Amino acid sequence: MKIHMKKTIQQLSLCLLISLSAINSNHLFAEEAIHEAPMPAQEDRNGGFLKLGYGYKIEVSPYESEVNHFSMFLNGRYQWHGLFVEASYGANERNEGLSIGYNLYNTADWNFDVSTINAHGEINVEIIDTGKTLSQHFDNTDMIGLRATGNFDQTTIQFMLAPYAMSSDYDDAFYASMWLGRSWQVKNWELHGSIGLEYRSQEMLDHYYGISAEEATEHFGPYEADAGIDVTAQISASYPISANILFESYFKYTDFASSISNSPVMKFAGSFGDRAEERTEVGVLVSYVF
Repeated sequence: MKIHMKKTIQQLSLCLLISLSAINSNHLFAEEAIHEAPMPAQEDRNGGFLKLGYGYKIEVSPYESEVNHFSMFLNGRYQWHGLFVEASYGANERNEGLSIGYNLYNTADWNFDVSTINAHGEINVEIIDTGKTLSQHFDNTDMIGLRATGNFDQTTIQFMLAPYAMSSDYDDAFYASMWLGRSWQVKNWELHGSIGLEYRSQEMLDHYYGISAEEATEHFGPYEADAGIDVTAQISASYPISANILFESYFKYTDFASSISNSPVMKFAGSFGDRAEERTEVGVLVSYVF
């Protein structure tokens, strides 16, 4: 069943890529400029944007129990003489947290940067089995890499290669990603669809999800996590209430690499078998654009 599901998701991902590339529209209204895509390619462009939102979020994932609560959302970017800071917390397909970088080179359609990225989030789970408790508490993995972003009318594509981890916990980590997004307008609504692939090396995933022989218990043996690719798709819609206020909604789905979903760390965290294998997130919010 899991293999068929993976094949289905891969087929849907390919269809979505083709569909996003085929969508045509005539104009984007002014609020397009505040979308989370990087600023237009231009030498030494100073300035940026800040979007602060508040709304309700529902999230189901293997990392924790279902989350239903009101939440703050923040997306922003500021660049000064090539140096930039980006913040992405919620209501964004990448949701990468805080990134710092430098804009190396621009063309008419492409931006080339060196940037930090949160390649893997914090893990804090416990496996309780026949009187033995295995605690998995690992911090974020922040990395430095090269990023290329292309903006073509309503389409944005981004590639990133990050070979250097700013962590001494393990060596030889590697992260790579590709994102494709497309925006279009239906009357006063701005619609956006995106799909992303994130590759993480075996060293990184085994650090978070592997189980050594010493850590194994009665119901789960040693486990070595292989390299893997996560697939994330998101659709969102926004409506301008005023010049600075937006109503927004989004739906995001992530299918994790099989080396993650098959790990005892995910399958048996908390009590046995009560965790979802994928992440699903839905949010409704109102944002103010500065």
